[in-house]
Amino acid sequence: MRKVLKIAAAVFTVAAVSAAATETLANSPATIPFIPTGISQSASSVGFADSDVYGMNADDINHTFDLMSATGVRTVRIIIPWAGIEGTQGSFNWGQVDTVVGAANARHMSVVGAIVATPAWAVAPGALPISSPPASAAVYGDFAGAVAAHYRGRVDAYEIWNEPNAVMSWTSGPQGPEPAVYADMLKASYPKIKAADRGAVVIGGVVGAVVSFGSLTLDPVTFVQRMYGAGAAGSFDALSFHPYHYNLKFSAGAGVPNSPLSQTEGIHAAMAANGDGGKKIWATEYGEPNSAVDEATQADYIRDFLAKWRTLPYAGPSYIYTTRDRVTGSSNPEESIGVYRSDWTPKPAQAAVKAMA
Repeated sequence: MRKVLKIAAAVFTVAAVSAAATETLANSPATIPFIPTGISQSASSVGFADSDVYGMNADDINHTFDLMSATGVRTVRIIIPWAGIEGTQGSFNWGQVDTVVGAANARHMSVVGAIVATPAWAVAPGALPISSPPASAAVYGDFAGAVAAHYRGRVDAYEIWNEPNAVMSWTSGPQGPEPAVYADMLKASYPKIKAADRGAVVIGGVVGAVVSFGSLTLDPVTFVQRMYGAGAAGSFDALSFHPYHYNLKFSAGAGVPNSPLSQTEGIHAAMAANGDGGKKIWATEYGEPNSAVDEATQADYIRDFLAKWRTLPYAGPSYIYTTRDRVTGSSNPEESIGVYRSDWTPKPAQAAVKAMA
């Protein structure tokens, strides 16, 4: 989803300065074995993806996690915004993310953290903070290592960025998405994370279900192919994908060019061609907004996705975006995509998730 403005608002609301950097050690990706963690990589594992909890007060964070628990999920995907933690280089404020992670830990949920949002000091001159990639992949890797050290034993998996194949999440100039630059971020982050927490799962790709359109978007299959071409192999344990389509059920995409199902198959084909056929594809965001369909149809879309996803032999966990509407009844898909309404009452989609969790 295109959550850049929401992330920016949350970052600037809670950002502050404290603490000190955590040093991590580098290592070669080729020498780092993957050690499984407590997080399930099964296709039957269902969680929530919730970027909104980062900007909430403690009461709403806990209420939201109570709703997740009531739905039966045991895993959650959150954002870990660099700009909110290290707004000033070398000074760290972990407080807000600590609260979110603590709420998940208290409910025995495994945690996936998407490391996003470049601070102003770490972007290229003239580039926009938050949505622009870092000027230095190595500096991003250092931060990823510091995150893994701080959350060792509390966060189970890390995603490197969010939807780098679309300009809304990768604002780098007229050239558009840059798979080779993203591959450098993976190569810089993987050894730092593993040095800090050898058992953490590092997830690459994090691509959205778009079609290629000029310099604005690059379809996920081409992005992954070019990422491999730039040497990304060996720098992730799994890939992730966001198979949204508001007008086509996931299962109905069989044989449909550029459908999310066809793109999922294409991503796995690229993985297999590069020796990674045994690695999983995680669906770390999927949802259907009520701006596009009514509540009953939203539930049908989610039920269809969860049922079809777990039949794919290379599928990993899936995460439904998101827990609760920002504004129920809004025509903005970002505000009406929850499985709970903004008054905290469940929609039919909540029962659909609960039945599959």
